[in-house]
Amino acid sequence: MLKLLVVVILAQQSPQQSPMSLEDCIRAALRKNVDVGLAQKDVESARARKLGTRAGYLPRLDMTLQDGYYFTGSQEVVYGFGGTPVRLTQPASDDDTHYFGLRLSQNIFDGGKWWNQVERADKSINVTRLALKATRESIAHDTIATFYELLKAQKEAEVLRQSLETSLDQLRLAEERYRLGAASRVDVAVAKVNMGEDRIAIQHQQRVIGNAMVNLNRVMGRSPLTALVIQEPGDTQDLAGSPSYREVPETHFLLRMYAAAQERANLDVTIAKGDRWPQVSGSISYSRQDPEFYKVYSRFDQLYRLAFLLNISFPIFDGFLTSSNIDRAEVASERVKLEKFKARQDLEMGLSKALTDFLSLRAISRIEADNIVAAEQRLELAKESYEVGQGTALELREAQLALNRAKLTAVQTRYELRIAFSVYHQARGDLLKTYLPKENP
Repeated sequence: MLKLLVVVILAQQSPQQSPMSLEDCIRAALRKNVDVGLAQKDVESARARKLGTRAGYLPRLDMTLQDGYYFTGSQEVVYGFGGTPVRLTQPASDDDTHYFGLRLSQNIFDGGKWWNQVERADKSINVTRLALKATRESIAHDTIATFYELLKAQKEAEVLRQSLETSLDQLRLAEERYRLGAASRVDVAVAKVNMGEDRIAIQHQQRVIGNAMVNLNRVMGRSPLTALVIQEPGDTQDLAGSPSYREVPETHFLLRMYAAAQERANLDVTIAKGDRWPQVSGSISYSRQDPEFYKVYSRFDQLYRLAFLLNISFPIFDGFLTSSNIDRAEVASERVKLEKFKARQDLEMGLSKALTDFLSLRAISRIEADNIVAAEQRLELAKESYEVGQGTALELREAQLALNRAKLTAVQTRYELRIAFSVYHQARGDLLKTYLPKENP
């Protein structure tokens, strides 16, 4: 009966589906994560804005069509002849008017703003592309971290299940010794309490597994309650090799993104200064107007008005608007410069910390292997002492808990080491290249 209860607790039924590898999870996240989709839309928006910059140097052609009907009611008009006013009644009247016009306008000079705006649009596209890459790297890291958090929770559950099986064996031993008169009822009660604590720990761990699964599904852009089965990845990444790069490469995409943002901000200053120059534009207009509809839309070589205009606008005073725009653009440029400096500092600090964490965790993992061996030996000695009546149930439980702690710590270190490895490569800017080497995300 008791054995059946333990089997029910240990059974973990999963939907029949193919397990997902770490690479599968990363690819799913890059396809479906909302943040990646938003970053991609930013790139498309930047491309659309570049198309709009063509209006600065391409001619513009407008066509205007007007058809109107005017009605004037009767009214009294007073005329004065020789000092004697004459009142006349002007009858009501109506009139039709029809108008057709074409206007071709061209920007000739605007202080260099139009070609700077075209260049600025190119910089914006570059910034959004690099921001997209940064988002993809960030989502890939989040996927790796949540993937290993789920694996860690599952492995911790396995350790707790092993502890439950050990508690079951200890309960059988206590009951057997009690029947033989070699143990008291207290030993049996203690063994039952220990088994109950292990069962509770397993239930708590199932909640941890459920939360980790929700987090991984969310990063992958899936419904939080979607059934998910993952598999332990092989050590394709050389965790035994020692990462040693402590300097952030100049080719890092974040540094290149801020460099492009700095160039864009400098162009904003130049564009703002363009308002201090005269604005020169030209236009040619052709128009026709007549009460008769057919006269407006026929015989286009007659009854028309052709105008050639050259407009030159000199900025004299605009209420300090131009000066304000220049100052704001210069402040924004200085802000981007500081943001670039801070980004470099953050990358260097993150890289150094990730490398330190990785090396420390790797050293700890080697020590923990010895601790597990020692804890297993301690548990075996405690069992032998208890079986021959020299040890106590408390000593046996302490030895079991010590082994559990050693195994749980080893599991935590194992997966924290892999997360630290991903953090290191994220700081280096080559995370996707490391985890998806055969692809070009």
